[in-house]
Amino acid sequence: MFIHNFTQEIANIQFSLADRVLEEDCFNSLDTVAGADVSFSADNQAVAAVVVLQLGDLEILEKRTLTVELFFPYIPGFLGVREADAVISVLNTLKHGFDVLMVNGHGVMHPRGFGLACQVGVLFDVPTMGVAKRLIDGRYIKRATHRHHSGGEFQLVTENNRVLGAFFKGKYVSVGHKISLKTALNIVEMTIIFKTPEPIRQAHILATETFKQILKGKGLN
Repeated sequence: MFIHNFTQEIANIQFSLADRVLEEDCFNSLDTVAGADVSFSADNQAVAAVVVLQLGDLEILEKRTLTVELFFPYIPGFLGVREADAVISVLNTLKHGFDVLMVNGHGVMHPRGFGLACQVGVLFDVPTMGVAKRLIDGRYIKRATHRHHSGGEFQLVTENNRVLGAFFKGKYVSVGHKISLKTALNIVEMTIIFKTPEPIRQAHILATETFKQILKGKGLN
């Protein structure tokens, strides 16, 4: 009962904060894009990583990692509560600026319209977009699925006649904050070389490899 009441209170906060999300481009230039990811173990030790790339040639301009502890358990729909502080903390270590942040998680394509990308974007006040592997639950109209996906076309994901995001090459893309879906999709298209957009792919590699080195140092591998 306690857990249910606690998560319901957090859900209510997510609903209220979702009203602060801006789904429009709020930047003057688009030259650099950052990617953020968090790698964690069963005991909630984690490494948050961010990589800043030049948007044109995808040259890496800066890499940063930060070892953190996650204090909230993994519960579907509450990834923002678990990881947002870690992502913001590593962003604060950057020396190089960026125009848009790409987060490994959902934006408005979330049961309460406030996924990890939204939480980071609103709290850190930066243009942010979410890229995720799967939907959180089955409430959305799955017009865009792996089975029906074809070629390199974006397929919109909608609920109650509202466009929440799009499905593209195995990933769900949605607005986090201060960016339009059109621009977010353009950025994904410009940065995807393999199956995952390069900012997130590079951040994931950095977080994972850093975590492996930490575990080796502790003799836990």
